[in-house]
Amino acid sequence: MRGELSSAKFGKRHPLDWYVEPQWTVDQLIKHIQFREELACGEGIWDPASGSGTICSAFEGAGFDGRVYLSDVVDNVDRSQFLFALVFQSADFLELDRAPAPCSIVCNPPYSYRKGIAEAFVRHALKLSTRRVCMLLPIKWLSSQVRFGLFMQDHPPAEVLVLTQRPSMPPGDRISLMGNRAFRGGMIDYCWIVWNVQEPTAPGQTRTVWLPPLPGGR
Repeated sequence: MRGELSSAKFGKRHPLDWYVEPQWTVDQLIKHIQFREELACGEGIWDPASGSGTICSAFEGAGFDGRVYLSDVVDNVDRSQFLFALVFQSADFLELDRAPAPCSIVCNPPYSYRKGIAEAFVRHALKLSTRRVCMLLPIKWLSSQVRFGLFMQDHPPAEVLVLTQRPSMPPGDRISLMGNRAFRGGMIDYCWIVWNVQEPTAPGQTRTVWLPPLPGGR
């Protein structure tokens, strides 16, 4: 049983929704957005559900040396991924009232272990981010009467970036046991949902982009 998000019975899921995104999902976001404004202004990247640290590791490799910030309720960060000193805080994101520094928030948020937690993450991130909020979520999350107010009234996204290649997101505590199977055969479709807090998007003006498949169909 893969135990992948939304594909496993509730009792078999990770209790804190710790599902690890493959780095290529972050690389595609960085390639599309480029984050030039953050780099030019000396701003950082904050992942408030950092898990093992994949997102911030990818951004460190994209030029955010020493300007990645990680937090989570449990410290599972694989520090061997990082070349520079990192800042980690053990904290519940929804209880924090400020960012660690001027930054954009990029996150694979918890999805289901607490009712409404993904939307709560989005709304809180929009309050704390200096520039951008990018959330990696199942595409089905877009289809909801409950979130109509978020998407069409309160905070329309700037872009929805569809991952045309389906990623596998194994539970972080089972990757070593799964071995080569861990990041193969994804069963859930995902997208990045992007907001620009400095330039709010008008209702109905959200742009949809299909990100290309990986070379060789990896």
